[in-house]
Amino acid sequence: MAKLLAISICFFFLALEASSFSFRHQAKENVCQFQRLNAQRPDNRIESEGGFIETWNPNHQEFQCAGVALSRFVLCRNALRRPFYSNAPQEIFIQQGSGNFGLIFPGCPGTFEEPIDEGSQQFQQRPQDTHQKVHTFREGDIIAVPHGVAFWIYNDQDTDVVAVSLLHTTSLHNQLDHFPRRFNLAGNQEQEFLRYQQQENEGGNIFSGFSEEFLSHSFQVKQDIVRNLRGENEREEEGSIVIVKGGLSILSPPERKDKNNNGIEETICTARVSMNIGKSVPADIINPQAGSLRTVNELDLPILNHLGLSAEYGSIHRDAMFVPHYNLNANSIIYALQGGAHIQVVDCNGNRVFDGELQEGHALVVPQNFAVAAKSQSEHFLYVAFKTNSRASIANLAGRNSFMSNLPEDVVANSYGLPRDQARQLKNNNPFNFLVPPQESEMKIKTVA
Repeated sequence: MAKLLAISICFFFLALEASSFSFRHQAKENVCQFQRLNAQRPDNRIESEGGFIETWNPNHQEFQCAGVALSRFVLCRNALRRPFYSNAPQEIFIQQGSGNFGLIFPGCPGTFEEPIDEGSQQFQQRPQDTHQKVHTFREGDIIAVPHGVAFWIYNDQDTDVVAVSLLHTTSLHNQLDHFPRRFNLAGNQEQEFLRYQQQENEGGNIFSGFSEEFLSHSFQVKQDIVRNLRGENEREEEGSIVIVKGGLSILSPPERKDKNNNGIEETICTARVSMNIGKSVPADIINPQAGSLRTVNELDLPILNHLGLSAEYGSIHRDAMFVPHYNLNANSIIYALQGGAHIQVVDCNGNRVFDGELQEGHALVVPQNFAVAAKSQSEHFLYVAFKTNSRASIANLAGRNSFMSNLPEDVVANSYGLPRDQARQLKNNNPFNFLVPPQESEMKIKTVA
């Protein structure tokens, strides 16, 4: 009887997952009924100072049937394609050239440091630059870039780099619609695919949509740095691929292959079905001046793997905030339990698609990869966020161990057109991980009141 019950429950979850898969793909039910196939050429070209990007129309029937989008980019000598992330996994084939690239994996520490002579005066004035691993590439390489992971690439040779990129837009990891989206993290350039949706394509990056106040607070820097972060001081011709004057200064160690395979098995009938993440539970992230955060996913509660869901519980003090971040692999539904918060949400074109207060009893849907930040307007803003992935992951854009802190300093300087000392401030001034206390001016006002 117990075995029969276990088999029945397993079949239930399999049917649930199959129906979900079927629902996601019924829109393309008839898209593969071809009378003939056509060899497609790129029909759009976006020029930058350091190269160009060409795209194929993803609305063509062939691409929709395959569930992919295709683009090609060319980098000239000393050209840097500024960081971006995408709503779907991608493969990049290096047709020609060689150079360096980086992937910023959320939650991974910056383990590579620039070598500095400890006896030099320069060492006394500033800390060493730390960042995540920088890789090398050469002709014939395939580069796998996971969905939601920030990516940048640089050509350090005289030969142009030519690369072809395929986005798997119908991957189950993509919980937006099946249209390809690049979420630029620097600059003020045209979105390479948005023209095919007949949308306004005025440029802008993720930071462009956040207010100067939010960014200044998040990064703990002055507003002149924030303006570069938002792409306000861009030259029109710069685009997504910029020239690095004098070449890029980065530490690129030898490649090393790591193997790490772990697995956990649990039968459905012995699984726990509940777990507390409220106030009484130790926090995953805590800042006494700002608040706390607790999460639950399939590692804590394995049954969530079958449901494809996870959750987080947050408590934020008045005038504190959680930094701009995005969900790599899930949509997030934020429900306000107590108090209210000022929330800003930014789409892939740098547009602020939500800028208002989330009050107690109200819910806000934040789509996968859309960047979000919040500032508490109550003594304690409490919320629960339901996420549509059993191991939902976030990528912080500001603060310790974030996208910004893990970029090489020279990449920051050249991406945002900043002197190196200001790039250092953008990387290092905010020492907090996710929750940022009120700014000093706000603390003083509160004390006086």
